[in-house]
Amino acid sequence: MKVLIADFDLFLKIGGGQTFYRQIIEKNPDINFYYLLEKENTNNLRPNNAHGIAYKPIYQIHDLNNYININPPRWAYRSFTLASNIANSVTGYSFDIVDAPDYEQYTLFLRPALEYHGVKCDKIALSMHGKISTTLQLDWFGSTEVNIPLDLEEKMQFKTADIRYGISKSYLKEWQDLVNLETQYFNPLHFIDLPQCQTLDIYNNKPNLYFIGRTEKRKGADIFIDLVWWLSPNNYYQANIIGPHSYSEFGDSSQVLLQSMIDKRLINIDIKPPKSRQELDKIFSQPAIIFLPSRYDTLNLLALESLFSGCPTAIGSGAGVCQFLEDNFPQLPWIKIDVNNTYDCIPKLIDILENYDNYRQQLKDALLMINTNTKDPNLSSIYHTENNHNLEVSEELKEWYSQLINYWNSRTKNQNYLKIIPSKIINKGIKPSIKKVKSKLVRYAEDTRSSQLIKSPFIASQYHKVFTLSEQTSLEIEKKLQQVWNLAETFEPEAKGIKGKIQSAFRVDRVRVWREIARLERMRNNDLVATTYYLRSIKTLGYDKFNELPYVIKTLEEKGFKPEAKVAEAMFKNVNQQTEKTFNILNKTYQNNLEYQPQEYEFIDERRDKENYQVSVIVSLYNAAAKLPLFLRVLAQQTLVKKGLVEIILVDSGSPDEEYSVFKQLQSELNLPIVYLRSKNRETIQNAWNRAILLCRSPYITFLGVDETILPECLEVLAHELEENSDIDWVISHSLVTDVDLQGNHVNDIMLYDRSNYDQNFVYLDTCYLSLVGGLYRKNIHDRFGYYDSSYRGAGDTEFKNRVLPHIKTKMINRVLGLFWNYPDARTTQSPMAEIEDIRAWYLHRTLGGIKYAFSEKNPEEIEQFLIKTLAYRKSYCQHISSDLEYAYNLSQLLAEMKPSSSFLLLKPTIDELFLAYRQLDWIEDLTTFSPSKTLWNTRKLGEKIESLHRQIVSKLGYNNFNPNYDIFHDNRHEQHANLWKTELTKI
Repeated sequence: MKVLIADFDLFLKIGGGQTFYRQIIEKNPDINFYYLLEKENTNNLRPNNAHGIAYKPIYQIHDLNNYININPPRWAYRSFTLASNIANSVTGYSFDIVDAPDYEQYTLFLRPALEYHGVKCDKIALSMHGKISTTLQLDWFGSTEVNIPLDLEEKMQFKTADIRYGISKSYLKEWQDLVNLETQYFNPLHFIDLPQCQTLDIYNNKPNLYFIGRTEKRKGADIFIDLVWWLSPNNYYQANIIGPHSYSEFGDSSQVLLQSMIDKRLINIDIKPPKSRQELDKIFSQPAIIFLPSRYDTLNLLALESLFSGCPTAIGSGAGVCQFLEDNFPQLPWIKIDVNNTYDCIPKLIDILENYDNYRQQLKDALLMINTNTKDPNLSSIYHTENNHNLEVSEELKEWYSQLINYWNSRTKNQNYLKIIPSKIINKGIKPSIKKVKSKLVRYAEDTRSSQLIKSPFIASQYHKVFTLSEQTSLEIEKKLQQVWNLAETFEPEAKGIKGKIQSAFRVDRVRVWREIARLERMRNNDLVATTYYLRSIKTLGYDKFNELPYVIKTLEEKGFKPEAKVAEAMFKNVNQQTEKTFNILNKTYQNNLEYQPQEYEFIDERRDKENYQVSVIVSLYNAAAKLPLFLRVLAQQTLVKKGLVEIILVDSGSPDEEYSVFKQLQSELNLPIVYLRSKNRETIQNAWNRAILLCRSPYITFLGVDETILPECLEVLAHELEENSDIDWVISHSLVTDVDLQGNHVNDIMLYDRSNYDQNFVYLDTCYLSLVGGLYRKNIHDRFGYYDSSYRGAGDTEFKNRVLPHIKTKMINRVLGLFWNYPDARTTQSPMAEIEDIRAWYLHRTLGGIKYAFSEKNPEEIEQFLIKTLAYRKSYCQHISSDLEYAYNLSQLLAEMKPSSSFLLLKPTIDELFLAYRQLDWIEDLTTFSPSKTLWNTRKLGEKIESLHRQIVSKLGYNNFNPNYDIFHDNRHEQHANLWKTELTKI
């Protein structure tokens, strides 16, 4: 039998497809195989039944540049070109079988191409290795949408082949669900050489953890990183990623993405290049666990090599080898990683790590009992299968080929050549130059300070153009509102060209735009949204310049925000009385929350079995039934939970969902010490927390939502820190925010709350420096300093921190132990309501009265040191240096009152000057074409001058690591509550 393998350089390339073909050649010496040589040397060593044929390409895809017709579609041109070149290379040959891989699409035209070039062929066989369209969807750099042309090509080539065979039953089923045509299963036992089980070189050593394979997303290197993060570093020696990287068309590397994941988790994983076969064999013979967490893999031969070498192996459920092992070797122990619930395998991994030698011996014993024989059809039998293709599709492809080959033959060679020359000049010379210039312009435009200077001459004209749009109807108002939003975006629009970027996203004269949004929202009866923008404008300017405060107070009171209305009035009605009134409000709030009166429950379901625990985890529930199972199963993996030292308090705040039913089902499975309590009506999250605090039987407490979790060692690490340090009240670690799908599976990292160089006072500049997710505090804080303010709906935790912070001591633990699951649904805090509540929870504490509340009992030296930090600090969720001139402005006033002789007050005049300059940028009094540019330029030069002066002053004060960044747009006023609240547009 003569078989043409329509692939290239089989004994040179090392890809999975080429490896498969080499193995079937070696295992079938009675079949003569032919393949194409492109880069492989004709003298390469190859088996006697392998014959190389020189590749002779004469067709070029640009030959079809001027072909214009509806069919064949342009996406078919590449397959036409490759099929024709393959056929041209084997002109005059005859074959029983032409075997082509489905990771290329030229099988579309192989039949008519071979016929046209006079090549005899009885059958076309499609060797099925994996859908490229699916692979691209799962790529780091690809679109999650289906590539429709590629998907059509794959389906058409599947239908036109005479025989379709594959080494993965799961992959064959994937196709059978799409197309009703017979496929043949080719059992891998026919061609793979399973290795012998290796003797473990070293006993009683901690195992290494390895991911081995290409680091494209479908292979799951990111899943490996997450799993390593969840495992205790005390249970393994090293973790490594081994394999080649994938790249985008722009040169972006998967290595950069993976290293970013590793860095955000503060774990040690080395990324290493591919290893040779001998090096892999050595890894398999040493204490190790091999991770192959594939989301999508036709088979994964490496899993068989690792497992049959006697090395414990964890395999992703998306790999076809899972079904292969279950069907052929059900007695073999291995770890399945459910790629739709990666947390599920963690307990098994922990058990293997803690009992590694025993588990490896069990695997070795099982390998001695296996039978590797198979009765499934061999390759020759598959090749003799009757032809079975879709005649209609084959005829359509034949017609397409006829049209393209006729055009190729009819074109004028010289004309075509003349057209190629200028196109080559353009492609090689002109286009790259244009791209380079454009790239530089875009980079310059994306630097905020530079881009705003470029934009600033257009502000007045764009405002006039948009503000004068008609607003006679609801539709016109919505269209106008859209245009105003465009002016005030805080991020450069990705889809717009340079002109679009220049005419939008202005970050100068912001108050004017916010007020225009507020006016339009009032016309649409969105009074609370309008109030949010008016209040933001007043706060930004520091006073009620446009007499909008009465409307703000009235609306807040009508909408149920009476405490916020009272605070707004205290802050802005009479700025001369602000300090006294705000200070009094804060002291009164402190007194009002010292006690919490117990309230009635609808019911309590008590499942705790002890009177005392070490840690209480309080969880508020509302519409949380879908997320509760994953949350509790993951929480059950806490080391302290396993030791029986944690109680869980579930507070159902009158939820309309089925949380209680879900809880009862889960409790029979998990058997956790839980008390479930339910209020009759919906209540605020802070009231729910206060209820739970009264039921705590532990000295330490933390709070989680069902969209938040903690690493298995978290509670043990944090509780130990409190046990060892009696003067510490609250401990906090770093926390990672991730996007997850509806099932809670990791999609991508968003950001790390990096609390390195922690200072407790940083919480006044960035509330995220002290948190509950990855945090733990002493319950007696509530006995000493009060409870949560139950009147808050979303910002109560921020207020509580600001209220108790002057009285407690906190500490940061340098580990990433907290995790946010950012499900694709909106959080309560992502709404105008949260910004409104922050006037009371956050901005009240930033007034001079609020700063007096925080620091009046502190040592002036602490205030001096913190003043320096307000001028140059890093927010926990950023890497750049920010300033907070408004806080510095008020803090320096307090310092002047408490210690008038302080040498740090040398900074005060220029702090005041720069702060007022920043404030003036948000409302340019006389708006003309060039006034924004002039004001911005002057402020920029002033910032550079004061930055230099501050460096000198602070250096003389003995601080050598002071690196301020007064570039305007990295000041807190531009980094907090500058975003837009986009309301629903119903008419557009």
